[in-house]
Amino acid sequence: MSNKILIAIIAGFFFTGAVAWGADLSPEASLKKNYPNIKIERLQPTPIKGVYEVVTDRELIYYAPEAECLIAGVIITKEGKNITQQRRDEILLEKVKALPLDKAVKIGTGRHTVIEFTDPNCSYCRKAFQVLAAKEDMTRYIFFFPLSKASADKVQHILCATDRVGAYKEAFSGQLDKKPLKPCESAEVTTLMKIHREQAMRLGIEGTPFFIIDGNIVAGADIPAIEKLLAAPVK
Repeated sequence: MSNKILIAIIAGFFFTGAVAWGADLSPEASLKKNYPNIKIERLQPTPIKGVYEVVTDRELIYYAPEAECLIAGVIITKEGKNITQQRRDEILLEKVKALPLDKAVKIGTGRHTVIEFTDPNCSYCRKAFQVLAAKEDMTRYIFFFPLSKASADKVQHILCATDRVGAYKEAFSGQLDKKPLKPCESAEVTTLMKIHREQAMRLGIEGTPFFIIDGNIVAGADIPAIEKLLAAPVK
């Protein structure tokens, strides 16, 4: 291993057998042969000789073709730079370009673009909601990623409402917490909820809230980071 690189193994190694890597196989061909169920979007070299970055439909992992094993972990330089996280962010921002923004709940027409994945029962999401509600000059695109049945019921209520923005504000301000919600049987809303969830999973989002503000990632209710980005000039 290079003295400039440290691999922190998080999930360990997954071996396929003792057969040596065939010299006539490319790294991608070797990966497909040994792990046929992995959906490969991209494969490229890393700073570590013999280890390749593999971008799948859901995650970023590594492959060592000579050992025929997958590596789930992070690459950190001796300077403390997390190369893996940097690449994950770059890949996520590439995928953001393909988001179906017309399927989101849109609020405002301001200069700052705020894309958010949120859950109406998440306390941190509500905290961020209060901060954003007091801001102006934004165009917000809201995707719902409910993490419980109770949250999903509220999302369904919001998307079934004639005034989705109004219903969203009611839910995130707590006005629906003790209010019985009318059942909503709508194939369109069911499909829309599925689309929202699929987009979150495609981006690799695991928790809420999650923001992309003017092309910058903010994971969690990091209020200082949110306010700093919204105070900055729009490039």
